[in-house]
Amino acid sequence: MKKFTIFILAICCNLLVLAAVDIESNLEQFQHASGQQQAVIANQLMKAYFDEQITDEKYVFNNNTHPDTLRQQVWYWSSEYYYAKQDFKKAVEYGKKALPLCRGKEIEADCLNILALSCFRQSEFDEAASYAKQCYALDEKSGDPDVMSSSLNTIAGIYLGANQPREAEKYILKAIKLAKKVDNPARMSVLEGKASEVYHALVDDQKALEHINIACDIEKKLGRDDMLMVRNAQKASVLIGLERYQEAEALLKDVIPFMHKVGDKLSLGIACNKMGKALLAQKREREAIPYYREAAAIFVESGDIANEMHSRRGLYESLWHSNPDSAKVELDRFDLLKDSLYSTANAETLARLNAEFGVDELQKENESQKQATLYIILASLLIAALLALLVWWLMHRKLKMREEALQATINALSQEDNGVYSAESEEQKVENGDSETSDKKLSGQDNELLLKAVAAVKEQMSSGSVSIEQLAGDLCLSRSQLNRRIKAITGVTTQQYVMRIRLEQAKKLLSDSTLQVSEVAYKCGFDDVASFSRAFKRTFSLSPSQYRDK
Repeated sequence: MKKFTIFILAICCNLLVLAAVDIESNLEQFQHASGQQQAVIANQLMKAYFDEQITDEKYVFNNNTHPDTLRQQVWYWSSEYYYAKQDFKKAVEYGKKALPLCRGKEIEADCLNILALSCFRQSEFDEAASYAKQCYALDEKSGDPDVMSSSLNTIAGIYLGANQPREAEKYILKAIKLAKKVDNPARMSVLEGKASEVYHALVDDQKALEHINIACDIEKKLGRDDMLMVRNAQKASVLIGLERYQEAEALLKDVIPFMHKVGDKLSLGIACNKMGKALLAQKREREAIPYYREAAAIFVESGDIANEMHSRRGLYESLWHSNPDSAKVELDRFDLLKDSLYSTANAETLARLNAEFGVDELQKENESQKQATLYIILASLLIAALLALLVWWLMHRKLKMREEALQATINALSQEDNGVYSAESEEQKVENGDSETSDKKLSGQDNELLLKAVAAVKEQMSSGSVSIEQLAGDLCLSRSQLNRRIKAITGVTTQQYVMRIRLEQAKKLLSDSTLQVSEVAYKCGFDDVASFSRAFKRTFSLSPSQYRDK
């Protein structure tokens, strides 16, 4: 029976190896293929990535697909595939192949992000910071505080990994400030977890504990057990810093078996390092050794120098009394890793990128100060008390109107309407006191404009495309007039308002129909599934398929 079990396990392992080799061999063939053969191989690869749950939709190419589009999609998703498999070297290789083909397209920010993360995992902090800063510049142009906070979180992680926690602090605090503008608890959990790591590195563990407790509370409310385990591993570090070793050990005894079970090697290695540190602090050196050895093996395989360095130092300290010769070997390895990790070139590049970011922020601050000065000069002409009251009232009214306007859109999209939404009929409901929006304090004209905009966008979606120019024409306004009106009422641009309408409609279709994700995308006016999936995930922190499953 035992031999039979070993035989079955061997077959399973061989099948897994063959599957991995198949992707690699297909990639090799793809590079040398052309025309119809290249499209066939691309479809095989995209099917494999879909089966591995790397892509949200099965991409299908035909003979008319442009070769650049084929290469862009295959290289980019190959980078995502290898990052998920924690083969960061290959993730960088294919990300660099994809990047030139992504320039000027929506996918460019995603490609820069995966390159930044992959370089970071290989402790190539200078390259990682450069890619992350480019990604942030693109996200900043979008004006979306959610994606901007995500990019800043990546930059903070890079500076933290490069042992520059003071620089990491300013990035993570700005990220949290931006994230508070949107309702995205999953994003806030990530940011609070990173803030905890930053303050732990700054030896301010009391503040670190406050941040990680917020993150843990969020994960409990979301019911995400897997992410709660990640947060518990972060919390263990803080507890060790506070010399609460037994509490840290208790948390890690739950985390480590869980990471073994789900196969998350990176998180497992980090948790093993922390367990070793907790045991070492309790003078239990022999118990710490196997944890540090397991962590070191994981980080050697993935090429993660920064985390391997922690493993080697732990082994040196654990072995010193029982086996000084082995301890010396680990110390030599630690010194070698440290020299390569904190190189002069890395430090100079990081300092330059940090300075560039500081200059950009200073310029924005100066522009803001100029506007504030002009505002003060004009405001000084009015009676101080009246002005203060007026400013408070206007700000309060604007915020309330923004919330009400956006909620009105959600309410309008959630109604079970047949055909085109009628702004006139809704206005009649308001007069009769029957509409959900009847208690809104928007003016009649503002309310009518928003409802007509919803109807017009839904009408455009039914034809398969959405145009701001057409929307303005439908409402008998110029594009600039429409943007001013929408911005004044809702506080967001026309494009952002229209995108929210389309995505809310997508949520409704995903919940209430059996349509494929691709069909939902087209019904909501998206030209391709990839753009729809990225927009949906950036807004709701879930892919369309994940949203439907939940």
